[in-house]
Amino acid sequence: MAGPIDKTLRTAKSHAKSGAFAEAEALYREVLTRFPGNKRAQAGLAEIAQTRASTRPMNPPRPVIDQLFGLKKSGRDREAAEAAARVLKQFPRAPAAMEVRAAALSALDDHEGAAALYRELVGMFPDAPDAHGSYGNELMALNRDDEAVAEFERVLELRPGDPVSLNNIGNAKRRAGDDKTARKLYHAAHEAAPDFAEAQLNLGNMLAKDGELDEAEFHLKAFLHKVPDHYLTLSSLGDLYLAKGDKQSARESYERALHYRPGFPDALAGLAHIQRATADDPLFDALTASLAQPGHSAKQRAGLEFALGKLREESGETEAAFGHYTRGNALRKEAQGYTIARDVERFAQIKQAFPAPPAEIPETAPDGPEPIFIVGLPRSGTTLTEQIISAHPQVAPGGELTELSQQFNEFDWTDPDLLAQKAPEIRAEYREKLRKLGQGAPFVTDKMPLNFRWLGAIRAIFPQAKIVHTNRDPRAVIWSIFRLNFSSDGNDYAYDLDDLVAYHGLYRDLMAHWRTLFGATLYDLDYEQLTATPEPVIRDMLAYLELPFDEACLRPQDNTRIARTASRDQVTKPIYKGSSQAWEKFAPHLETAFAKLD
Repeated sequence: MAGPIDKTLRTAKSHAKSGAFAEAEALYREVLTRFPGNKRAQAGLAEIAQTRASTRPMNPPRPVIDQLFGLKKSGRDREAAEAAARVLKQFPRAPAAMEVRAAALSALDDHEGAAALYRELVGMFPDAPDAHGSYGNELMALNRDDEAVAEFERVLELRPGDPVSLNNIGNAKRRAGDDKTARKLYHAAHEAAPDFAEAQLNLGNMLAKDGELDEAEFHLKAFLHKVPDHYLTLSSLGDLYLAKGDKQSARESYERALHYRPGFPDALAGLAHIQRATADDPLFDALTASLAQPGHSAKQRAGLEFALGKLREESGETEAAFGHYTRGNALRKEAQGYTIARDVERFAQIKQAFPAPPAEIPETAPDGPEPIFIVGLPRSGTTLTEQIISAHPQVAPGGELTELSQQFNEFDWTDPDLLAQKAPEIRAEYREKLRKLGQGAPFVTDKMPLNFRWLGAIRAIFPQAKIVHTNRDPRAVIWSIFRLNFSSDGNDYAYDLDDLVAYHGLYRDLMAHWRTLFGATLYDLDYEQLTATPEPVIRDMLAYLELPFDEACLRPQDNTRIARTASRDQVTKPIYKGSSQAWEKFAPHLETAFAKLD
């Protein structure tokens, strides 16, 4: 123990010498938490207190302070920073000058310089919540999120329920991928301050991501009532309306976004996906012009390329369309840094984790609806299958539920005990979600396609669950994925033809493994057979699901429940054949990749 404690004390003393009193105090207190009688830590804290008392900072005269704040308030940040620096030479550590210079440096994107000043202010005024909050903001800008969260938590100690700090911690949790905690924090921030626009916006966006579209719409519209020209939210609201199938409202939202921000790529791409191309469509020029503009993110540039690909394909320009799709995919792949080796290793670990059918993990008393899992690859018919099944009066649609993937994606599948440890919590949260979606129905669908990876865990946690696996011509699936710009980052294998072919092989191999383990408890649905002869296939699937036949299942186009995926347009039509041949007009570009399918 002595070694680590000595190192901590030496680090604390070094911080104190450099004037970083807040960091030094934190380390001394950490030692005293573990060893309350530690003399060196006690002496260190006393020395810091004495130093602070003997070096009380002096502010310059009031007219000088007013001038500094006047420069900052008028937006003359560079002048404010320089003027504050001159004042600090005459009045070292003058709090007002430090505050103005820090704020000005932050506005000039010098977050390192701003953070150094705010850190010093925190050391001078450890009980000032605004100093901790400002320091936390700069740490967030520097991607030092863990340190930032510590500052925001200190604000909450000093000012309980502070909505800005709750919101900021939510931002840090969201960036770390902890959407569940982020959503709770955004909700708490909104409850604490209903007029706090940023928290309401973040809550609305998180609800939209979770598929709770009606509640998300309420919050996004409430935010826009406060900030009507916020083009980012107008575009997001357009995406939400598109997910709900309300194309007219989506168009209006995208056009309002473009009114406030002409050429905004997300809104232009949204419009492209609403309408079919015509030869003289001005959207071609608008998309091309936006693509030529600097400053767009890689994801935005990819969205423009995919949108142009769609319009060129619809206007019969196959060569140009393929070029746009290829460039859009390359941008997404580079941004996500994907390599197929990562999934090769993961799939091998999953198979090794389930060499035999898993033992059932006991559940006291199942409460609420049972899940019906619809799995496969994206674009393999999962949306149509859900529309068919959820047309049944005993089934509520769940859409693509993210709960299981969020949990299992983080698993170390080489740990043989982890699933049994985590299963009760995972199952309880998932069942709560099903109850909310089911609204009294005995069954709820979950059509997250990539849940095929977790069938071993699903069988252990939900041994009675029905699992429908959709099969489709792999060429149709791969081409359909390749021409689709996914809104989320979860399908990172999807942006390269060779990766897609390799991933399809991993998928096919893992599904063969699950069939060996689970046999007839899985139902394989052939998409081409479904579209060729719907009624016998649907009757057979309902028999597997142990549901009585219902005529409504033969008319999925009349199912008013929302299909919130890229396939939503297709499922508003009667079941039809032919969609699996769409890749053929691009065959010359696909031959090399498709030759590797076997």
